[in-house]
Amino acid sequence: MKLTKFFAMLACAAVAFVGCEETPEEPNPGNTSGDLTLTADKTAIELGGTVTFTVTQKDETTGQMVDVTRNVTLYDADLNKLSNPFTPTTSGIINVTATLGKYTSNTVAITVMAQMPEVPADPQPENLAFNHRAVVIDHTGVNCGYCPGMTDKLLALANTEWHKHYNEVTCHAGGMATGDPGNSAAATALNQMQSPDGYPNIKINFYTATVGNYGQSTFLNYMAQAFESYIRKDGADVGIAMAVEGDATNIYCAAQVKAKQAKEYKVVAWLLESNIYSPNQAGATKDYHKLYNYALRNISGEYSRNNVAGESIGVLEEGQTHDCAFTLPIVSTKWNWENMGVLVIVSAKDANNRWEVVNSAYCPVKESKAFEYVE
Repeated sequence: MKLTKFFAMLACAAVAFVGCEETPEEPNPGNTSGDLTLTADKTAIELGGTVTFTVTQKDETTGQMVDVTRNVTLYDADLNKLSNPFTPTTSGIINVTATLGKYTSNTVAITVMAQMPEVPADPQPENLAFNHRAVVIDHTGVNCGYCPGMTDKLLALANTEWHKHYNEVTCHAGGMATGDPGNSAAATALNQMQSPDGYPNIKINFYTATVGNYGQSTFLNYMAQAFESYIRKDGADVGIAMAVEGDATNIYCAAQVKAKQAKEYKVVAWLLESNIYSPNQAGATKDYHKLYNYALRNISGEYSRNNVAGESIGVLEEGQTHDCAFTLPIVSTKWNWENMGVLVIVSAKDANNRWEVVNSAYCPVKESKAFEYVE
């Protein structure tokens, strides 16, 4: 199923596009007044595609919304006039606004992807029993002599029955990460948000549980206890299907969220890189201790230490789906895009009114992942 509509939840700033300039007709909207409402027939397109905009305004007499598209002027973030329909010539993001006299519309963000990922068709459209996956976050660092031991414990965890109920992230930031090749601004934001007490330190989801550096048997027992209390064997609140493409400048992710429980959700995409060589890892006794996997590189949208969960997609009703698109920039020449993947995290408010993970899905670049149902 090739998605044609996505909702922008994006990680880069507005990009200027070259487009045809169009001179609108003189405004003659009749009795209309008030704010303009700008919409687009699609909010994500493949490079070379076309997007068409519609602008409406409320009629003072009838109270109905009147189409004033032919009278408005469209601008991008750099105040370049845009044609309608509009065909961007550069991949990235364009923020579009319409004006009519003294009125200015809302802004619509259009994602232009060099390669449009194709999300797999839902093999079981009526099924709402989604496999539940937590997010296991390993707070670590190149100068942490105990951290290679945690790598071994996580490998042991991956060989337990719980392996199908979590996705792993390594967060190289904080006091032990000076000179760490796995560090990034996104990792620093996550580290500051979770404030680990010492290293290594395992966080399950944003707030669910913390597990410290115990012996392997004790560590595995604590992890199992945390999973037992969190993982819903009868199915998560939402399911996630996704596909990922990329190049040396951006990683592109398309995702579809399907709800089991009716509630408001947030969606975010985390960019992860594996096979990062770190020759100076303290405490390394095996070659694989010097290879970092699932290192957090970037986060979609306007992230900070106060928000690594993305933006709200509103309330989804039972069985409803929502399509998302993310562009995650490669901001360093030292990053290898071919070793990357995307972790999509969906969250909802918990009992303490905090946004907490309700499900996650991971997909490497140039691959796709269908909805994962309870077996």
